[in-house]
Amino acid sequence: MIDPDSLLSVSECQGIDQLLLPAADRFAIRVAVYTLRYLKAAVGDRPLDDLTEAQIYDCIAKDPRLQAEEERQAGFMTWYGQILISALKQLRIIAASANVTVAELEIAQISYWFQQQCQQRLQSAPPPP
Repeated sequence: MIDPDSLLSVSECQGIDQLLLPAADRFAIRVAVYTLRYLKAAVGDRPLDDLTEAQIYDCIAKDPRLQAEEERQAGFMTWYGQILISALKQLRIIAASANVTVAELEIAQISYWFQQQCQQRLQSAPPPP
């Protein structure tokens, strides 16, 4: 399994923080990057593009750190699995728009997609009164 401390470096976090995006979008970028790296480590050579929900739950069920958290807090693994599944859905959309596989995505591509989404929301928002 991947070391949780190595999922996002300080400089990567700072780069995300410097984006002119709402906090929710910056958080979503972090979750997407974390999900990408966690799943890549958890599934090894299997492609992420076709990963099923059952396979995601199977991966997290094998993670001893997550098992320990489930023992402390019932329902944690279900919640965690839903976070990964939701982020993977976004990663698939981002990968398709960038014409790459999910595993090939980079932070810059993920960030760019969120910036585009934010820009579209702003352009479609009604003008203030």
